Amino acid sequence: MRRSGGDRRPVSTPALALVTGFGPFGTDTYLPALPAVALALAVPASTAQLSITVFLVGLAVGQLLAGPISDAAGRRGLLLGSGVALVVASAACVVAADAGTLLVARTVQGLAGGAGSAIGVAVVSDRYSGPEAAARFGTLSAIRLIAPVVAPGIGGLILLVSDFRGVFVFMTAFSALVLLIAAVGLPETLEPAMRQPAGLRHLGARIVDLLRRPAFRAPVIVQCIAQAGFFVYIGGSSFVLQQQLGIGEGLYSIVFATDAAAMVVTSVLFRRFVLRVPVTRLRAIGLWMSSGGAAALLLVELVTAGGAGLAAVWVLLGVAVAGNGFCIPATTVLAQEAGRPSAGTAASLSGGLAFLVGALTTPLTGLIGVQTVLVLALGMAVLSTTALVASRLLPRG
Repeated sequence: MRRSGGDRRPVSTPALALVTGFGPFGTDTYLPALPAVALALAVPASTAQLSITVFLVGLAVGQLLAGPISDAAGRRGLLLGSGVALVVASAACVVAADAGTLLVARTVQGLAGGAGSAIGVAVVSDRYSGPEAAARFGTLSAIRLIAPVVAPGIGGLILLVSDFRGVFVFMTAFSALVLLIAAVGLPETLEPAMRQPAGLRHLGARIVDLLRRPAFRAPVIVQCIAQAGFFVYIGGSSFVLQQQLGIGEGLYSIVFATDAAAMVVTSVLFRRFVLRVPVTRLRAIGLWMSSGGAAALLLVELVTAGGAGLAAVWVLLGVAVAGNGFCIPATTVLAQEAGRPSAGTAASLSGGLAFLVGALTTPLTGLIGVQTVLVLALGMAVLSTTALVASRLLPRG
């Protein structure tokens, strides 16, 4: 169902995909450059890795701040402003002469990218509702999930002909493209009559009001738990698979890319089925896939005493990860529908809190001290099963 509001020019889906999808590009394109950053800036590897951490935190904080502000100030101006900040911050990374400058620039990059992500989700809620909004979210998820498939390869190709600064030159150009396409393809979708009061007091009241609604709170909690399980995979799979199974960086990149491709496929299926199948049922399918795949991998590891081969690990991790292609857009739909008319605030809480929880969960396997497939499967199984149980038990309002 289409909704009225703001400039009636059509909203460009590719533009929405770009403004909401900078996060994966900003992370995965840059990952192959971490050793080069440490060498070029003469800093420890931990400092280079910190440039990933501050970016992820910036993405979460940017979502939490920008969504509520856009409910009061409108979408387009804030979106274009964050686009300009993204270009400037990316260019600052190119010329950063020391680690401190790089970390500051990466933080601003994350903040600006997070703002675009939250506002883009709110734009969909402004214009669409019901199954049509769900289908749009499924389309965006499918497009955005392509990034983890192609971004590491892009970063690796750039490093063949340049140093780490070449990666940031690419990000600067990509950011400029995002800004241009957003300026052309994303009109103002929140008309003045629909805007919320400005000020910290009103902003806080909107947040409290949303969190008090069971229909909003329940999918956000489920999304946070499910995202934590997914980020356990992101944070631990590289070390686990390369150390225990002895695969090289190249083969790991293929494993990671095929798992991401599986999420793209399930996102496309979500887009196809959501017009006929209830969103809650599709979310349940995704959660069952994630918990079932992880639990099966855990069982295989226990039965084989940690001797499961690459093929079994690859397939079962792929099933567990693919479930997110159903779960992520489904929980987004449920939260956004329950969060009207404060669509920006709803997007910031559902996306920002889930991303923040996920980022804090990323080093879980390392903190445990034993990085094995068994530990990875256990963490993913516990969290995804908890999300599944929560989706059934939490009051929905």
